[in-house]
Amino acid sequence: MADQVAVENKAGIARVTCGWKKPELALENVRPYWRDVHSPAISRRAGIYEYRHYPLDPVRADLFGPVPGIDFAGVDGQQLMWLSDVRYANEEDMAISGASPNPEVIAKILADIEMIVDKSTTYKVIGENGRTFADTGGDPAPQGPATAPTFGIFLRRRGDEAPFRAAVTAMAERWAATPGVRRVRLALFETPDMEAERKAGYPVKTHPLEMQYQAWIDLVLEDEVIARSLLREADAATIATVHAYPAPAVYTFVYNGKPTLSGLRGYMAVESIRRLGAEHQKDPVLLEWMYGDVAAGGASA
Repeated sequence: MADQVAVENKAGIARVTCGWKKPELALENVRPYWRDVHSPAISRRAGIYEYRHYPLDPVRADLFGPVPGIDFAGVDGQQLMWLSDVRYANEEDMAISGASPNPEVIAKILADIEMIVDKSTTYKVIGENGRTFADTGGDPAPQGPATAPTFGIFLRRRGDEAPFRAAVTAMAERWAATPGVRRVRLALFETPDMEAERKAGYPVKTHPLEMQYQAWIDLVLEDEVIARSLLREADAATIATVHAYPAPAVYTFVYNGKPTLSGLRGYMAVESIRRLGAEHQKDPVLLEWMYGDVAAGGASA
């Protein structure tokens, strides 16, 4: 599994986007659209190194053991419904991706944001501020329903940034060494740059400052009871908020610089292929004929 972690940690920069839908839209319609329509379109953009998408269920205030001074509950109507983690090898590749494809096509892709999103914030994660500490799950590009308890842990800081980041990094290392913890990936967020988002053509629907988070931990456990002992009272010195969002599924649309089969064809097509054992539908010759150069050599996973 060391190789799997090393592949993830080659990414030098990431854009983590999370938000919630417009209230008039049904979640059961938004989730498959985001998974099978929007995400495959994003996967074809140049320059992406890895792209994972997580639907999120409401905050589980009871996941961790109680720690005085930390808010675990969140506010109804202000809870995330998805997270997209798009990683790039470096700043140059991120700029290439931002300019891909042409402006006319980008406008059609970004129209999904205008159609679906009520509030959404994109956080930049730079260098080793985004790091996978452990992953023993055995699947470098997970697809579909979570096979073990999976959570997006979102944190808000208490006090200054430097001690918060140091403490959260140490906490992530501690969690990664805990028996029964399968995966720990930490992302320390930069303050959102709304002007940069606007220049890139994204509809700006950023959460107000008090709703923003400063870090996210991708946490997978053998059993959720393990979480009860992960936090310590001392953690409250630098952490004000710990919101644990269950992730009922994980979808990997780009892995190691190439679209996966889900990234090319959509997850439901992949499920249909799996159920019938239609291995010929994965053939690189067919995929390249269908999707062109982006599928040259076949899907990455």
